[in-house]
Amino acid sequence: MSASYYSSQHYSSQREPYATGTTMPTDPREFLPLGDLAFLILLALGDGPAHGYAIGKEVSARSTGRLDPTTGALYQALRRLAEGELVIAAAAPSGEVDARRKYFRITPLGRRVATAEAERLDTMVAAARAKRLFPAQ
Repeated sequence: MSASYYSSQHYSSQREPYATGTTMPTDPREFLPLGDLAFLILLALGDGPAHGYAIGKEVSARSTGRLDPTTGALYQALRRLAEGELVIAAAAPSGEVDARRKYFRITPLGRRVATAEAERLDTMVAAARAKRLFPAQ
């Protein structure tokens, strides 16, 4: 399986993500590189379960408004992340009364994938710093 499995195949609108009998990748590197929206969703779930609206708000805030996904785009990305077993549906916190809210949480595989993507991005930033294309800290 190629290193770009997740980004080139999984997010393709031309195919269903997994055919019957297809084995899910378990090596986090097989999901890389992640798209910005997928990575930001995983980051939003890093502290614990959240509902779609809260995830969308955090995605917008972390991207400084560059990404402000519509409800449809956000839930499509969440569906694809769930199909990849990177997120799963979660129970609403006790006391939550709005049945319309759908909660999600990151899976252990999702956490490993997010970590691998952060490491990949860190390596790229280090290379840019070495070439003096990005300011040193």
